Amino acid sequence: MTARMLTMAAVAVLTMGCGDDDSPTSPTDTTPATTAVTYAGTLDVGGSRFYSFTNGASGSVTAFLASVASPDTRLPLTLPLEIGIGVPAGTGCALTTAQIVAPGLVSQMSASLPAGVFCLRVADAGDLRGPVTFAVRFSHP
Repeated sequence: MTARMLTMAAVAVLTMGCGDDDSPTSPTDTTPATTAVTYAGTLDVGGSRFYSFTNGASGSVTAFLASVASPDTRLPLTLPLEIGIGVPAGTGCALTTAQIVAPGLVSQMSASLPAGVFCLRVADAGDLRGPVTFAVRFSHP
């Protein structure tokens, strides 16, 4: 009985090394690459600007109003602007979501979008008394 158990143990040890000759594979990262863009421009009283972008895959888009400044002095202003996300419509951007935000360096807007063509709009929220320059930091898949 002991010899039989010893033989079975030896066969088990020898067969543990047998099997698939394929090399081990690394896990595949399925997270889409993120594109970060800074949109900058000048905004007039009552005006708006929009920027089209293509979402290469479904995922989260984020935006923050990085700065608002006087075009003459280049000094920063704390005036809020409206930022929104939508779909291009002719010469505009039909918003699906929008927020009025003051300049800051944190994510102020986030939305989950499918793959496709969308737009980011920046607009006067009603507080402008003259033109301003702005910068919006935006990331999307």
